[in-house]
Amino acid sequence: MECPICGGSSRGTEHSLYDDRYGYAGCFDLCACAVCDHRWLDWHPDAATIATLYSDYYPRSEREVEDCKAPVLGNRVRAWCAGRRSSTVFWVPRGVHVLDIGCGFGESLAYHRERGCEVWGVEADRNLARVAERFGFDVHIGLFDPSAYAPASFDVVTMNQVIEHVIDPIETLRGVHGILRPGGKLVISTPNASSVASRLFGRRWINWHAPYHLQFFSRESLRRAAGSAGLELVSLETVTSSEWISYQWIHALVRPPEGRRSAFWSSTPRSAVEQAVILSLRLGHRLGFDHVLTRLCDALQVGDNFVGVLARTAI
Repeated sequence: MECPICGGSSRGTEHSLYDDRYGYAGCFDLCACAVCDHRWLDWHPDAATIATLYSDYYPRSEREVEDCKAPVLGNRVRAWCAGRRSSTVFWVPRGVHVLDIGCGFGESLAYHRERGCEVWGVEADRNLARVAERFGFDVHIGLFDPSAYAPASFDVVTMNQVIEHVIDPIETLRGVHGILRPGGKLVISTPNASSVASRLFGRRWINWHAPYHLQFFSRESLRRAAGSAGLELVSLETVTSSEWISYQWIHALVRPPEGRRSAFWSSTPRSAVEQAVILSLRLGHRLGFDHVLTRLCDALQVGDNFVGVLARTAI
């Protein structure tokens, strides 16, 4: 098996994974590169399968249009404690032309528009169409297609928890390179597959999130992917939401068998035991234990989430 980033050989299958959140059928092999430490799922869905995966299994269909509200960074100290800058939305300056690839339910678009940006979005989930219509967002429903935009037309492109979802990350990054203006930046956030939590929880790590996540970057594989696309990796650090460790403990303890929806991640009714586990672990989060642990892991650069800034080079 050839690594999709560097072409190196796989050192074997690390885990056999399944959809332990929303119940999509099937098991998926997680491969690991012996050269750049990249990991990927041995699965190659077409565009129609991806559309079904996100539109029919992700829970956004249950949300109301009015749920689309601009996120708030808030007090700097509290924002640092909570790890809110793990989201790329807070890395974009005011008044720029910005494209958010994988804009979810549109909250990022609302935030950028409030700050004087000219904003566009891309989202595979058809449920965003009703939000875009309601708020007048310029959104392409489907996969990212760089030919839909004029060359060198954006100051900033963001991919918040997105690059791990794409089949061919280098092709995607090359597309982003073409639509960035000279000096433009791509800001990404993506799970760190070498985090301490990924090693501790093994196949129960929340960020394997099969089959929605297809790519899992190391520092080296992200650097190589950027270079292959004509982008320079300017900075890379771990900045992780403190919510994630709370979610991780709950996910590990109430993880359903293959083919079933999770009582935590979906609207599936919860048993008394599941409800007790969730309430007790959320109490620990409110008391601040998760904040301390997450900030420590990030300080040691072994946190669960990378935030990277990539700059367009001359290629």
